[in-house]
Amino acid sequence: MKQDSTQVLIVGGGITGLTAALFLAQQGVNFILIEKHKGTSIHPRARTIDIRTMELFRGLGLSEELREGGKALAPAWGILRGINLVETLNTTKSDIIGNANFPKQFAAMKALGEKSPESVCRCTQDISEAIIYQKAKHHDLRFNHQLLTFQQDENSVAAVVKNRETEEIYTIQANYMIAADGANSMIRKQLEIPLAGHGAWMDLLNIYFEADLSTLVRGREFSQFLIETSEITGFLLAINNADRWTFHLRYDPEKGEVPVDEILRKVIGIPDLKMSILSILPWQLTVRISTQLRVNKIFIAGDAAHTMTPYAGKGANAGIQDVQNLAWKLAAVLKHQAGDALLDTYHTERQPVGAFYANLSGEMADKNGLIDESKMMQYGEKLLGLPDYAYDSTAVVRPSQLFRGEPGTCIPHMWLEDGSSSLDWVKGQFVLIANGHFEYWRAASKLSHIQVKLVELPANEPWMTLTQATPTDAILIRPDDFVAARLNALHPCEQLAKTIKKICSLRNI
Repeated sequence: MKQDSTQVLIVGGGITGLTAALFLAQQGVNFILIEKHKGTSIHPRARTIDIRTMELFRGLGLSEELREGGKALAPAWGILRGINLVETLNTTKSDIIGNANFPKQFAAMKALGEKSPESVCRCTQDISEAIIYQKAKHHDLRFNHQLLTFQQDENSVAAVVKNRETEEIYTIQANYMIAADGANSMIRKQLEIPLAGHGAWMDLLNIYFEADLSTLVRGREFSQFLIETSEITGFLLAINNADRWTFHLRYDPEKGEVPVDEILRKVIGIPDLKMSILSILPWQLTVRISTQLRVNKIFIAGDAAHTMTPYAGKGANAGIQDVQNLAWKLAAVLKHQAGDALLDTYHTERQPVGAFYANLSGEMADKNGLIDESKMMQYGEKLLGLPDYAYDSTAVVRPSQLFRGEPGTCIPHMWLEDGSSSLDWVKGQFVLIANGHFEYWRAASKLSHIQVKLVELPANEPWMTLTQATPTDAILIRPDDFVAARLNALHPCEQLAKTIKKICSLRNI
């Protein structure tokens, strides 16, 4: 049997697996990605890329391309209810449709615009995955290759893989494996990882269809249309505000086939509407949370780690943020710059975040399985995506006094004179931001066992005000944009070296 070897095996070529590939490539890590399907998603699925995730795509050089890819969906905001779409649009003033149920979110987006160089992007997953794939395709991506079995020991993971096109079976030996194989993860199940959360409680059909409604919705675009009648319960989602839509129908699978065309015409309110069904996917309203994200050499990410309802808009976003957190840590260990305990901080930092959003997504579903608009209004800023949490692990050095720019929080955004953002300093590397005493920090950064980029900000009052820093301070940023520690110019070489070794779980400090 043929055997390939690599540093990291990624199982799953969806949005989480593909972005894991890009983050590992950014870190110079060798990997192989396998995906059982022939290509990327042909179904829209996730439609919103939150602010934090757009910051990550900015670091990969993809934010503008994703925004362009989703421009047709960009005007679609607001949630409407009614007995059919035509009647609801004709009885709702067009100037308030976009604001329906969203005034708090719009206010929050305006406020968040000052805290980030990016904003929320509307882009469906079939488009976003295709864009990410194009960026990653020159790496070793093996679509139509399926994981059959795997086993691990204290040194590596051995996976048996089938090439579904040629029927060839071969093995891949890897130092580590990332399980990004979705909500029904075979890897998670085989590892027998305990699950928390509500579980599954409702069956729906995701009906992707084509129908020209451009004239009907032009100038009064919406995000969701909810319908609850004696016959039909479900929600219609805009995909391109013209001829692509999805309808999620609550149904009972024990009752057999559903008259899809008839139902869709009633939902729209046009009895003779011409349409074409593109695909139908059954799914369940589900909240499942992995209680472990690491089992020896294997790491669980994305939907495999935290399956959630679509109502918080966090499923794909949480997965992307998972693998960005993990990639630099794997790189540091593989390059012998960090100890194995650094990898434990992946679970410590990301599991509570995924669990929070998964539970929140379940809370946002009403008794009939539709989104609860009052919860949408209540959570406002939390749904838009700037982290309102701080990591607390051995991979940050936290002071007793907490303030903006504190260790464990994301680097604050500040516009720079050249039009870039302070986030653009990072791009997957350690960064030390100094306010003065530059000759000391230059010497310290050169002596570090890990390459550290030094950013010199001489007497930059906006930055010092933003971070409550002094001219003797320096802020150390991790490769995932989170503040690792705050240092001062007293014994800078010793202090920086000791801090990085502690963050990287090296024992000889």
